[in-house]
Amino acid sequence: MISKDQVVTLVSPTPLVTGEISNYFKKDLSLSVSKANSLSENALDLYVSPLSDEDKQALRKYFFSKKIDICIQDNSVREKKILLADMDATMIANETLDDLVKISGVKANIDETSRLAMEGKIDIRTTLSTRVNYLKDKPKSLIQDVLSKIVFHSGSDILIKTLNKKGFVTSLVTGGFAPISTYVGDRLGFQNVISNEFKFENDCFTGEYIPITGEKNSKLNYLNKITQENGIDTSQVVAVGDGANDLGMLTNCGLGVGYHAHQIVRDQVENHIFFNDLTTILYYLGFCKEEFSLS
Repeated sequence: MISKDQVVTLVSPTPLVTGEISNYFKKDLSLSVSKANSLSENALDLYVSPLSDEDKQALRKYFFSKKIDICIQDNSVREKKILLADMDATMIANETLDDLVKISGVKANIDETSRLAMEGKIDIRTTLSTRVNYLKDKPKSLIQDVLSKIVFHSGSDILIKTLNKKGFVTSLVTGGFAPISTYVGDRLGFQNVISNEFKFENDCFTGEYIPITGEKNSKLNYLNKITQENGIDTSQVVAVGDGANDLGMLTNCGLGVGYHAHQIVRDQVENHIFFNDLTTILYYLGFCKEEFSLS
């Protein structure tokens, strides 16, 4: 029988002291912990009665001050079957389209344009078209330069390998572009790669691209599509991302996780990773460190 409790997961860069944490719950918040389950020396599940909004806010503020990541969710719907993940600044450290434009020699304030789009202050579809157009007539070989400089975020490979072995459907869903997205997806082992695609002619960029879909909220559209195809409820999806174009999938799945996210995501998504790597998602899903797959 699945408990009606909520589960509070704490993940720290350093070992957690269970006794001190339990005392904080009991003495400072007058909350009773029905069970504590160690996931590793750095990660802990605490099962509590349903929390009020005030209690949740207090917990998040307190543990943020301690540089400890926290996830609060209903234990009854914790089990997940699908992962949707953003690529740029989430699975990898790079903003790959911006990198392409920079090495092409175009003089433009690309970083600022990208930041404003990720913060939802300007339309991302418009900025994508503008940035892709900068590449017109540039050689396709620039892509190899970008691929050689890709930095994978810590824990990205363990996250995907583990979930694949656990039977999850794993999808890289990005506003980035093939063939870069294909390379990242293959390296990490994603089962599906959903992305925009550059158009080429005579081994040069045409300045145009094929979008994920012709509509807004393309990531949300994919979330609905893959759940329907697999006969899985959206509550059984975990999604991770950092920017405004991720909000559709982050706010309409069972567990949305912001990863070092922009403010617009921090304002609308409850659960985040601020201080740890991407294996934190495995702890949020209830897996012990011994279950992580390294190969």
